[in-house]
Amino acid sequence: MTHKVGAKVFIQAEPRDMCAFCGGFHELRPYGPNRERICFDCAMKDEATTKRVFARDVLDEGETH
Repeated sequence: MTHKVGAKVFIQAEPRDMCAFCGGFHELRPYGPNRERICFDCAMKDEATTKRVFARDVLDEGETH
């Protein structure tokens, strides 16, 4: 789980599951372009989208939820 408290962001370990993009069994985050749960390697294939989704969903910046 990732959440923001004040100015700090806390990223906690999550159970492993199947990545929506590669099908691998990894720790996932909802950082796909449509909030798909994806692994770190898939998230880093499109860093711009991952940064945008993270800013929107975790930092409450940009687009509305």
